[in-house]
Amino acid sequence: MRKLVVVMALLAVAGCNSNKGEDAAGKPAGSGAAAKGAAEAPKGGEAKGELADVELASMPLKIKVRPGGMGAMDMSLDEQHKSATVDIGDGASLNVSEAKEDFAALKKGFEGDTALFPFKKWAKEGPNMAIVQFENAGKTGYIGFVLKEIGGKKYVCKTTGLDGVPSVEVAEKNLKPCETLAAK
Repeated sequence: MRKLVVVMALLAVAGCNSNKGEDAAGKPAGSGAAAKGAAEAPKGGEAKGELADVELASMPLKIKVRPGGMGAMDMSLDEQHKSATVDIGDGASLNVSEAKEDFAALKKGFEGDTALFPFKKWAKEGPNMAIVQFENAGKTGYIGFVLKEIGGKKYVCKTTGLDGVPSVEVAEKNLKPCETLAAK
């Protein structure tokens, strides 16, 4: 139940981004404030479409996303539950958090959800990636997630949104930046 409450809180905060235009570089961690590292537009001769590094302030990680986004927001609840949400463009974002469990346990957590994202089936599965289909209030949505080990620690990179994403294809597309998740 505690995990469900944590997930619900993270998703609620990720879905409520009311400070899009603010410069929040000096705001405290854990406040949902924008963290440093907004993806800067390419300079001078860099090719259009090139990716920019965004640092995930609460963790020793960076991720490559399209330039010009809002960067990352520290969504950590405390030192034991570190998390960040990063803008990946096109109105989409990813949440990256430390994982305390293995891939099988993460999947069981989604299968057991009967409240926020009531599990319907696995739309796609791989050795460290899955896309879950859920149905809530007659609406179907999808959440994709990847488990990645970096520097001896496990991290979950997943799609965001209280309604999930509209299709398996969108979930796969939104998970692509997870491939670039790396140590700072």
